[in-house]
Amino acid sequence: MAVKTRKRNSSLSKRAKISYETKDYGGGGSRIIDWKKIDGEIQFLQPAVGKNAINIIPFAIKSKNHPLVRQGQMEIGELDYCLDIWVHRNIGPSESSVICLKKTYGKACPICEEAEKMRKAGKDEESKALYSKRRCFYNVEDVRKKPGELQVFDVSYHLFEKELIDEARNEEEGAEEFIDFADPRTGSVIHFRCSVVKKGRFEFNEYKSFSFKERDEQIDDELLEKAISFDAYLNVPSYEEAQAILYGADEDKEEDEEEEEEKPVRKSSAKAKGKAVDEEEEDDDEDDEEDSEDDEDDEEDTEDDDPPSGKKAGKNSASGNGKCPYKHTFGKDADKHEECEDCDEWVKCTKAKKQ
Repeated sequence: MAVKTRKRNSSLSKRAKISYETKDYGGGGSRIIDWKKIDGEIQFLQPAVGKNAINIIPFAIKSKNHPLVRQGQMEIGELDYCLDIWVHRNIGPSESSVICLKKTYGKACPICEEAEKMRKAGKDEESKALYSKRRCFYNVEDVRKKPGELQVFDVSYHLFEKELIDEARNEEEGAEEFIDFADPRTGSVIHFRCSVVKKGRFEFNEYKSFSFKERDEQIDDELLEKAISFDAYLNVPSYEEAQAILYGADEDKEEDEEEEEEKPVRKSSAKAKGKAVDEEEEDDDEDDEEDSEDDEDDEEDTEDDDPPSGKKAGKNSASGNGKCPYKHTFGKDADKHEECEDCDEWVKCTKAKKQ
C-alpha cells in the first residue's frame, strides 16, 4: 500500500528537507569513524542485486561534530537518519581517508589547499585525486534478509541519498513536504532496486526505483536503542593533523602503534568479493566554477561500493597469514579495493605483490 505524505514538523522531516536542498552538492576508513569505540559487532549492509527493502533507523545526535549542529541547522538531542559528510580518500603515503574540513565544517583544509595548488599548476590528475567525495552513513534494518538486526550502510550520497530524497519529496501543488520515511512509529519501508553497473574497468552498485510502503509494525525499541550515533565517533582532525596525514608525518608513529596492537577491521563485508569493483558517482566530473576556485570536490567517486557478498565484518573479522581477510587474491589485489586501506595484511600483501 502506498504511503501518504504526512505534514510534520519533526526533526526527521526537517532533516529530509535539508537533504533535499543540498542534493545537488557535488563523501570510510579508520580515520573517519572510530569503529573500535562502538560496543558489539558491527554488520554492514550490502544490498542484494535486484529488489531490496529496508527500514532506516534514526539516531540521536550527540555531538557538536555533527555537521548540521555546527551549521546551526539541527541541535544535539534531535533525531537524524543519516550522517552526511565529505571525505578525502587515499591521502598521503598511508593512503588514508580523512574528513574534509572545508566541505564538512567550513574550515581551512590543507588537502583542499593542496588540490587547488595542483590545479593552478596544471596538474589536473593529481588535483582530482585529492578532491573530497560526499558519503552517507545509515543505521538500517534489512526487512527481507535480516529482520530485527541492525546494520550500517556506508554509501555514496549521489548514488543513494540523492535518489532517495528526490522520491520522498511530495511535489503535489508545489508542496515542500516529505514522506517521513525514517519516523520510528509512522515511517515507511523503503523499497529500491540495486544493479551492478560497469564503467570502464570499474563495477559499482547503482540504486534506483525507490518507493515507500507502510510498515506492518513499528520499529522495535531494541533496534532504536542500538542505533549508532555516528557523530559521536567521528575522527575530526585538526588542520595540523590533516596536514601530517597528507605529507606522511604521522606514518612512522602509526606503524609503531600497529606493531604493538592489532587493530580490528570493521569495513563492510559488502566490499568482500574478489572483483575489481568500485563505486562511481554520477554528475561529479566537474565542480561548478565557484567551487573550483577553492576546492573541486565533485570528482567522480570511483572507489566506493562493491557488489554483494552476503558476509559481515565485526571486531575480529580481519585475520590470516598470507590470506586476504576480504576474500580477494593475496599479493595480487593490493590497493584495488577500498578495504585495502584499513586491512591489517596490507603491508604483507603489498610486498608480496611487488615480489
